[in-house]
Amino acid sequence: MTATSEHLQAFAPLSWATPYLTSPQWMVCDRERGSEPGEDTDRFCRDTMRANHGVQHWVELHERPSNPGGKIMKSISLIKFGTGLNGFPGICHGGALFTLMDEAMCYIVVANTVVEHGVAFMKAGEEQWRLQLFHGKSAQEVLKGRLVTASMDTRVLVPVLCPGIVGIETDVLEDKGNKMRIRAIMRDRQGKPVVQAEGLWVRVGGAAKL
Repeated sequence: MTATSEHLQAFAPLSWATPYLTSPQWMVCDRERGSEPGEDTDRFCRDTMRANHGVQHWVELHERPSNPGGKIMKSISLIKFGTGLNGFPGICHGGALFTLMDEAMCYIVVANTVVEHGVAFMKAGEEQWRLQLFHGKSAQEVLKGRLVTASMDTRVLVPVLCPGIVGIETDVLEDKGNKMRIRAIMRDRQGKPVVQAEGLWVRVGGAAKL
């Protein structure tokens, strides 16, 4: 989909991101994973991060592949949040920042899963996951074939104001199928880097079965 007037208004202070929101080469969607009727996934980001004046607007964008069947290699997440994410007064909590960075990198995995398999990252196999855990299977068995965060090296360059509005640019540095390295840079209103991260994603136990 393309950006709505609500998106453009909410993220107008991030003038450096406006060209992405308005470009026909970029897909824009609200961050709504796990929100369909009957779904019971992603509660932390869907509910907890948004509660008590936390995340108010959260939009994800990815660049359309240059050729059919091509991989998505770059994405952007835009987030506007209130005082519910503060640590020190007026400063965003470090744990909240790390979560936003992790989720921004995750979006590339999500977007490529949708492109490759035509199904949402969390939707596929959700009921099977629940039943397998209920019957005593290990988390490793249940998540077999899924790309998950293995490590994340994060540096907070300057304190991030709260309430605030930020954008996170992510790029795939390496994609070997069962292993991905992704870089993320959080930028403030002026486009200045405020947080940097590099994440390693690995596929649990081998190829996915979708």
